[in-house]
Amino acid sequence: MNFKKNPGLPFLIVWLTIIIIGSITVLMYPVYMIPFVIELFIIINISTFFLYALDKLLASAQTRRVPERTLHLTAFLFGSPGALLAMNLFRHKTQKTSFQLMLAWVVLVQVLIATAIVYYLYPSFFNFLQ
Repeated sequence: MNFKKNPGLPFLIVWLTIIIIGSITVLMYPVYMIPFVIELFIIINISTFFLYALDKLLASAQTRRVPERTLHLTAFLFGSPGALLAMNLFRHKTQKTSFQLMLAWVVLVQVLIATAIVYYLYPSFFNFLQ
């Protein structure tokens, strides 16, 4: 792997490793009454939160940072709540308008996808609109 061509790859590998370890842990020690999909969503958001925290720490140390593309990708892969929480808690990337606009697009696309899935799987849920 050539990390020089894609500097975000090591960070993405760490993010995925945290998700895999969390998922294996949940499978070994299941939390009853919570569906695995919800547990996976929580794990993804915790790992995204920590990736944004790491980027803030690296920014404070003025060293190599997590690329914005990697941050957006992790937010798009259902980590946007963790990303938004970390941004507000650490006041990270809150002054960069282009970053916030891209994250807003990510959230909008996720809401549209989630709405389409719910509409497809549970069409009766939208009966109140009639």
